[in-house]
Amino acid sequence: MATSRVHHVNAYSPYALMEQYMTRSTTASTALRAVVASRTSSEMLRLPLPDRTRDRLREHARHGAAVLGVVSDGPECVWGFQGSSLSFPVRGASGVPLWMKLRSRPVTEPHPPEWSGVAAAERALAGSGLPVLRPVLSAHAAWTKDGWAYQAEVTSRLPVRSFSPSRAAPDRMADLPEAWWDSLRTALDGLQELPAAELDPVSWQEKAARSIGAVDPASWVLSHGDVCAANLGAAGGEAVLFDWDYIGRGPRFADAASLLISSLDTPDVAARVKAHFGDQLDSPEGLYAQSVVAAHWSKRVNDGEHIDLGPALRAHMRLVEERICLTAPAASLSNRPAPPHLQDLL
Repeated sequence: MATSRVHHVNAYSPYALMEQYMTRSTTASTALRAVVASRTSSEMLRLPLPDRTRDRLREHARHGAAVLGVVSDGPECVWGFQGSSLSFPVRGASGVPLWMKLRSRPVTEPHPPEWSGVAAAERALAGSGLPVLRPVLSAHAAWTKDGWAYQAEVTSRLPVRSFSPSRAAPDRMADLPEAWWDSLRTALDGLQELPAAELDPVSWQEKAARSIGAVDPASWVLSHGDVCAANLGAAGGEAVLFDWDYIGRGPRFADAASLLISSLDTPDVAARVKAHFGDQLDSPEGLYAQSVVAAHWSKRVNDGEHIDLGPALRAHMRLVEERICLTAPAASLSNRPAPPHLQDLL
C-alpha cells in the first residue's frame, strides 16, 4: 500500500476534530437520527434478532460443528451484533473443551478483513514466545448457502470469560491487581515488536486515520486492533486477550489508546489505564494514536451508537489537544502525518 504524503505542521487540534465529528449536522446524519434511536452500549446488546436469523444461524452452527468434528457443550451462547455471529462452547472428539464461533454475511458483501484475523494471529504469534494468554485456533471451515457466506472457527477454550459483553468497562476492572496490569503492558509492548510487514493495516484504524488526514501505514506496528473490556479477561494475575479478529498494523500505542478511550466513562478504570500506560499515551506517538482511536469512536457516537461514551470522550480530547500543543514545539510531529485541513473531514 502506498504511503500517503506527510504534511508538515506545528500542531493540530483533535478536540476541534472531535467537535466536527460529534456536532455536525448533514442531511444524511439528520435523516439517520430521525429513524434510528441513539443507544447506550448496554442497550445495543439487547436489540432483538428476528427469529429467522436466530434459526438460520443455529442451523449452520450445527452444520459447522459437524464439519469440524465438535459437539455443543451446554446452552451458553453469545450472539454477535445484528446477527453477524454466534459463539458457544463445544467439545472435541477426545472431550477437550473448545470454543466455536460461526460468522455470517450476505455473499454479495466483500470478504471482511476480520474473517481472516484469527488465522493471521496464529501466523504472527505462533512460536513468537509472546507472553500473552489467548485462545488458539485449532480448525476452521467455510461454506455458502442460499445467498449467505459462513465461516466457523474452533479455538481452545480458556476457563475465564471477558470482563464485559460490550466495550463498556465495568467498575471491577479498577480493582484488578498490579500484576494483571503489568502482564497486559508486557503483552502489548511485546506485540508491537513482532514482525508485521505481511499484515494489512487494522481496517477501522486505517479508515479513522484517513478520515482525519493523518495516515502513514508504512510506519505502523503490530496491533491487536480491538483492546477493550469485551476482549479482556483475567486468569489469576495474568491478562487474557480474546478476539483477535482485527489484528494488523496500527499506530504505535493504539491498543493502549483503545483501552483508555473505550473506558473513559468508567473513571476509575480509565485512571488505572493512565497509571500503567501514561508514559506511552502522553508521548507524541500516543497522542497521535489517541486521535485516531477517538476519530473512530466519535463517528460511532455521532451515528447514535455508544452515546454514553460521548461526554467523557469530548472532555478527554480537550486534554489531548492541550498536550499536543504543549509537546509540539519540543517534539516535532513532522515525522508523522497530521491533518492539514480540518474542514475536509468526513
